[in-house]
Amino acid sequence: MKAPLPSPRDVAPPAGWQTVDLHDPFEAHVGPLFVREGSGGERIFGFIVDDRHVNDEGEVHEGMMLTFADAFLGHAANRAAGKGCVTLSMQASFLAAAKTGDLVECHMRVERKTRAIIFVSGRFSRGNEDLMTATSLWKVLGER
Repeated sequence: MKAPLPSPRDVAPPAGWQTVDLHDPFEAHVGPLFVREGSGGERIFGFIVDDRHVNDEGEVHEGMMLTFADAFLGHAANRAAGKGCVTLSMQASFLAAAKTGDLVECHMRVERKTRAIIFVSGRFSRGNEDLMTATSLWKVLGER
């Protein structure tokens, strides 16, 4: 595996979180991104909104939210498949906005798995407030 790429910002992880090693250049550009273990042993991912992630109104840009979703819903698909996957489709509903300094979390769930397609959903939140929901389909590489 390739060495992790550095993120352009050096941000300490929040208490209880660890920095994720990023290998995709675009994801590294918007990082750092973080991971922690949930109460049920699940992996929860997060990022702290900074000035690179917001629109001209100071709210997290939908493109950043979709980048974050693609990275970690894809992570769930890759783990479920046991090998690489690529995005086939993703649908998102934006419910509320985060602002600079907010910690945004991603809670993922594999909904269904076939030999060739993985179905993943995600809930993105700030504390107890949902910011976005997403559903996605992932093509397992090398499978027909």
